[in-house]
Amino acid sequence: MTSAATFAAVLFASHIWADHCWQTDKQAAKKGRPEPGVGGAKAGESWRALIAHVVVYHVVMAVMVVVTASLLDLPIGWAGSAAGIMFSAVTHGFWDRRWPVEAWMVLTGSGEFAENPQGRYSVDQAQHVFCLWVSALLITLV
Repeated sequence: MTSAATFAAVLFASHIWADHCWQTDKQAAKKGRPEPGVGGAKAGESWRALIAHVVVYHVVMAVMVVVTASLLDLPIGWAGSAAGIMFSAVTHGFWDRRWPVEAWMVLTGSGEFAENPQGRYSVDQAQHVFCLWVSALLITLV
């Protein structure tokens, strides 16, 4: 269980660092826009921004996982690491399209809070952290 808790902490740290310090302004602005032509978006522009963000984010995560496992001599396998990082990549990309966060908020009775940018950001971050918990379990249990 110690390694699951360790990886939950590592994934949370990698999330905060990669999502806030490695994401460009362009990626943040464009990754959730509908396609094409809405808000001046060119076809594929939002998907390229999203994919670039998700790739850089998960390279940062993978490096932090490998460094932590190596320095602390934690027993993890390639299958679990790949499963955890892939789950994170898919879910991170899903939530970053923005409409799923707003749909979740409406579904759970927080439609008014969804109108507030801080509300959407808070729920987006909460969904990412929940998915990181699942990723930590996959890394250590698979």
